[in-house]
Amino acid sequence: MTADFRLSLAPYQQKAVDAMAETLHTVSGLHDREPEHRDIIARELGVILLQAPTGSGKTLMLGRALEAVRGQLSAKTVWFWFAPYAGLVTQTRSALTAQCGALRQRDVYADREASAARDGDVFVQTWASVAVIKKESRKVRSDKEGALSVDSMIEELRERGFRIGVVIDEAHLNFGSGAKATADFFLNVLSPDFTVLATATPNDAKLEKFERDAGLKVASRVTVSRDAVVKAGLNKIGLMVGVLRFKEEDRALIDTEVATLTAGWSQHSFIKDKLAEKGISLTPLMLVQVEDQQEGKEDPVARVKERLIEIGVPEKAIAVHTSGEPDPAFHTLAYDPEIEVLVFKLAVATGFDAPRAWTLVSVRPSRGRDFGLQIVGRIMRVHPLVRPLHGTEPLLDRGYVFISDPELQVGLDEAAADLKAVREGIAVLTDTLDVNVLGNDTRAAESYGATPLPPPPVQAVPGETEGDQVERQVSMGLLNPNYATASTLRQKSALSAVEGFSAPATPPLFPNLPDVLSPRVTPAQPVPQEHQVKYLLRTDLGIPSALVREELPNLFDIEGDLCPQIAREFCRMVPMTSMLLAVNSNAELSMRDLFNAGQTDQRNLSVRMSAARIAEQAQAQLMFNDGIDPRRIREAVEAELARLCQKDGIAATSRDIRRTINLAILRQPQALKEAVRIAQGHHIRLESNEPIPTEQFGPKDAPKAKKGAYGAFIGRYNRPERAFVEMLDNDDTGRIKWWLRNPESEKWATRLILPTGKRFFPDFVVGVSGRRTRDSIALVEIKDDGETGRLHSDSNAVKIRSEHSEYKKVFWSFRETEGVFLKAVWNQSYNRIFSAGPFEIEDMVLIQ
Repeated sequence: MTADFRLSLAPYQQKAVDAMAETLHTVSGLHDREPEHRDIIARELGVILLQAPTGSGKTLMLGRALEAVRGQLSAKTVWFWFAPYAGLVTQTRSALTAQCGALRQRDVYADREASAARDGDVFVQTWASVAVIKKESRKVRSDKEGALSVDSMIEELRERGFRIGVVIDEAHLNFGSGAKATADFFLNVLSPDFTVLATATPNDAKLEKFERDAGLKVASRVTVSRDAVVKAGLNKIGLMVGVLRFKEEDRALIDTEVATLTAGWSQHSFIKDKLAEKGISLTPLMLVQVEDQQEGKEDPVARVKERLIEIGVPEKAIAVHTSGEPDPAFHTLAYDPEIEVLVFKLAVATGFDAPRAWTLVSVRPSRGRDFGLQIVGRIMRVHPLVRPLHGTEPLLDRGYVFISDPELQVGLDEAAADLKAVREGIAVLTDTLDVNVLGNDTRAAESYGATPLPPPPVQAVPGETEGDQVERQVSMGLLNPNYATASTLRQKSALSAVEGFSAPATPPLFPNLPDVLSPRVTPAQPVPQEHQVKYLLRTDLGIPSALVREELPNLFDIEGDLCPQIAREFCRMVPMTSMLLAVNSNAELSMRDLFNAGQTDQRNLSVRMSAARIAEQAQAQLMFNDGIDPRRIREAVEAELARLCQKDGIAATSRDIRRTINLAILRQPQALKEAVRIAQGHHIRLESNEPIPTEQFGPKDAPKAKKGAYGAFIGRYNRPERAFVEMLDNDDTGRIKWWLRNPESEKWATRLILPTGKRFFPDFVVGVSGRRTRDSIALVEIKDDGETGRLHSDSNAVKIRSEHSEYKKVFWSFRETEGVFLKAVWNQSYNRIFSAGPFEIEDMVLIQ
């Protein structure tokens, strides 16, 4: 709190000064009347607590209070003023020199002569300078020939009739790291007659701990409300917290930290332009808080500085401070107009003055109250040059906070609780305080009691298995496929088998062992079991002698032709030439004022996508087919896109082409699989050389099936499957001629070759009168009730988009709770499976 002239006190400041001075007079009178009770009076009645918001002028109020009692108390008083850090000592000394000239400042290191003491002398220092066992503190605590120790000086001052007063600034920090030595010095050496505590952090628990440690009891509180500080023009009116919402297809491609820094720098630039527009010669300051460096990890300061430069911040405009205890020169950075961004760690945040700071970006895991009540406090001060405009310029009347990586904000719940306490208490923040989290992580937001963002289109559904959840997240770009471990997928396959659902046809890990979990299938040469009878194939129903199967040659043999075909199809489906310069993504930045309900701001923000993330995730998406070398696919697509660019006269570097391909793969993840499907279609062989068995075995009392291929309901069905074929068997439209169970992995069963290289066996083959496919056949897949994750798995997303070369699209259906079968269709816009009304027999006549 410095100025070229002596500041006039605001009304709330004058009231606080008067209250503290009056209390000191009262306590001094008690000391005069009952000197034998000095210790009790000092510790139980002589303690004053000043609670005032950051930026309210605590140093000024404290200094003016000491000035007010200089020469007015019944005994001369020497004051020892303690700041938590060396940098704050320099700041305090400068403020007292400029604004409290009646107080004489002395240096505990160089001036410990008791005979030279005057009423109102002030020693400003840290606890560490007098109470921690290190070289510097040992010097001031030892008597020498030419100088007294601090201990001896205080003892002599008392002998000369002086009283001792102590001011503890930032009292919420207690006695710091050397608490034991500091408390001993405070209680047994200083043993003050007056103690004045000052804090912007009204945490009663910490205050009570301090009182216990120091053996004190706060008897008087002088509280300054935030409203009074705002009214006086010393605190900004509002505090805006920013929320970024990204495009669903780009969300996983954006480095949230870079996006947060971009949002902060964008806001900083708006403020800078507004100040210039108003003719105010002031450079605003953006504060960036980083985490402490961990052993063996990247230096967070260097990382953030590199990213700031990446988003366009001039390197010369960035200052950093990394020392655990700031040196005095650190605080000059806040006043240097050449510096626009100050990168710092939590330790240096407490108490430093930065009146030209409007914007704060925090990219560290916050820890408790320091974030909410100290860090945020740095941006709530109002610069003297802006005070004439106070209340007239909304942009300049607010501070702006942007928080990155909600998953890493491990202390955000503690900070939110502390901010809530402030809301319900007397000082610091707001009655309408809330916390928003940057990003689209609803679960993290809810876990911290924050306001979650709207959910993405695809939501987690009850009953979803772990394997299906992994597959779905991979398909949405939310999870690296490398995390979809083989064990997880095997677990899913086993569970599906138990429940009677078809699993993707994957080579067994141990082919010679019996698969006890798999549904029983009818072998090509059926072997009767005990109590079973023979059921003959109903050739009278028009069932063909064999079904058409899709088979694919060894992919290695056709790779030379297949990969260029995949590349041509992919480039045809995805307009990549229009994406060549798409290095940024548009995000929506929403800000809400936490102090003033209803005050919001919203705009679009261009956020640079992370090239590293794009490359990494695109490579993972390429590895969906074990039979095709992803390097050959990439090489073919690069060659095809280079050909298209040359054809259209587009100048593109190899780097541009690679990046564009990566972006296209991630933005349209199903397009590459579709391209593979189409390209594979040129090489698929259609085989029908395995006849449908002419007989099957089943229980002798199996229910009859009028249109079943074997005249009875034999085999294993889950409930939805059994209900569906019963519906087919009871069809009265005349469209259903016959139906046949299509057992998975049987040589004669029909199958589709998927883009993943796996085989898909639909549940049923149905003869439909009037259908214009080979042998009038339609294929049907029956799934669960549509409420669990199995229907929305990544494998199903591939299957439902696939088409049999002869029998065309497979019909998908699931049953509602009421028992009605619904059609399941693929919705391209939402990239998921939806219902499309009741399943009708007539639907199977038409070719999808």
